[in-house]
Amino acid sequence: MIRRMVSTATVAGALAIGLISPAPASATAAGSAGALYPKVFTWNNGLRAGDCTMFQGAKWTLYPNGTATFDATVTSGDNNDAWLMWVNIQDENKAVLGRLVNNNIQDPADRSKFVMNLPDRTQRYRWFASGWFNPAKFNLIKSLRMDKHC
Repeated sequence: MIRRMVSTATVAGALAIGLISPAPASATAAGSAGALYPKVFTWNNGLRAGDCTMFQGAKWTLYPNGTATFDATVTSGDNNDAWLMWVNIQDENKAVLGRLVNNNIQDPADRSKFVMNLPDRTQRYRWFASGWFNPAKFNLIKSLRMDKHC
């Protein structure tokens, strides 16, 4: 049985260009409600799932054309572990608009799963990922919810 841990990121407001400190276990985003600027969702607190840790500063950037990029640093307390995540895009009422789809699909049965292998518990790993979403929903996106498992 997989138990998914959840964290959330929210948009700071229309035309905001800066990061706002979040409450614990959450993240905030800065970006434009218009179609000219990306929406940046940054987790200002570290996240944990099982033996895995994602360090402060993990960031998803969503672009008006429907593309998304991810940058984070992760590690695990065990060798040969893996961080798994699924990212839901949400509107202002936290209603799910869809999931980000992984550009580097590793599991054809679950195109929305992102995986980072963590072979050595003594190392920190920089994780770069990319995905996509329906660009018609860009202006509706106000938050992200990351389901995670290690």
